[in-house]
Amino acid sequence: MNYDDLLERTEAFFAVEVEEYFLLFGSSARAFIAGLAAFKIYRNTVGDLLWKSRGFERMKEFRLWADQGSSWNFEHKLHLMEAEHSYCCGNLDQAAESYKKAITSARAHKYINDEALACELAGKFYLDRGNISLSLEYLRLAHEKYSEWKADGKANQLFGFINSKFAHKVRARHLPQSLVELTKRMA
Repeated sequence: MNYDDLLERTEAFFAVEVEEYFLLFGSSARAFIAGLAAFKIYRNTVGDLLWKSRGFERMKEFRLWADQGSSWNFEHKLHLMEAEHSYCCGNLDQAAESYKKAITSARAHKYINDEALACELAGKFYLDRGNISLSLEYLRLAHEKYSEWKADGKANQLFGFINSKFAHKVRARHLPQSLVELTKRMA
């Protein structure tokens, strides 16, 4: 999804009024998606504080749910939102640590989809920081987890992203083996 689509859809998302009787799962999924999207938009809008505030409010909801509800269901998502928030605030060491915590927690709680997402966002974080090696490793792991989750469309989209960003920088012998095999199958 391109940035303009993300912005338009997230604006519409925040405009929706949610009834109090809305199920917790629906509220948590809504807060998670909206929070991550808001932090992404904040980084792309030259510091529009409205988006940072929206992301922070969603993160506060997750902190409450993780502390008072179910850490099993919410801890890894909270860590991922904290990573994105730290990234927005320029706390890069804290962001890196929170990405690791999100990945570890999602793995421990068997959320393959959220582990894949955390790896993907960590990979893009390291790409923005210029750390090609860590970026490739996290993106490779994200690809692996999306494939394990049977999200083949997302795995293929991520593979295309990896090729577009790294094909000119890295020869096939430097790519993680799972991506080399995938390249051969797609040829």
